Amino acid sequence: MITEGRQTLAMSVGTFARAAGVTRAAVQHWERPGGTSPNRSHRPAVARLLGMSVEEFLSGGPQPMDRWRRRGVWLLSAVEAGGFAHIDNFGPHSELETVLVTVDVQRRTFALRVHGESMRSKGVNSFPPGTIVVIEPDMKARPGDFVIAQNREKQATFKQLVVIKEVFCLRPLNKRFKTRPLGDGVIIGVVREAIWHLR
Repeated sequence: MITEGRQTLAMSVGTFARAAGVTRAAVQHWERPGGTSPNRSHRPAVARLLGMSVEEFLSGGPQPMDRWRRRGVWLLSAVEAGGFAHIDNFGPHSELETVLVTVDVQRRTFALRVHGESMRSKGVNSFPPGTIVVIEPDMKARPGDFVIAQNREKQATFKQLVVIKEVFCLRPLNKRFKTRPLGDGVIIGVVREAIWHLR
């Protein structure tokens, strides 16, 4: 299972070892026929790299009913999002919280928790406080996309990118808030997925 998962990720034995926080020899031993499996302290990192829970890893992988490709990405604060370039989903385990997602995960994909009411609406798209949005920083934003923008002070905001009279603007979904020009702000990522908790 480890060999197949590593090859699916297009990772060499050495890269996988570094990402799991172990030696190259350890990974080679795990992948050898009749080799031992990772010890308890290494299982969370290996399972996360393979896109499954520790329980799924121990039972031989996701059950047939679970056909979604799941991967864990880092859940950041709005402040940490300003340093998104340092995120590495294939890097060593960290103390940051992770969330499982169904979109393909790239090296710098990350997630944020929505705060405030500006993106709550009565329409089809509504992102109430507590919603987790999954961000892809390496995707080019197009008008209509939901995006994370950053201002000069490295503060991040979640809005919809629109063009009004040939000017890029950030539009909230809640009509009580104002649409504002992007100005000298920069788009740091496009929202790929939203995760709601109904209860």
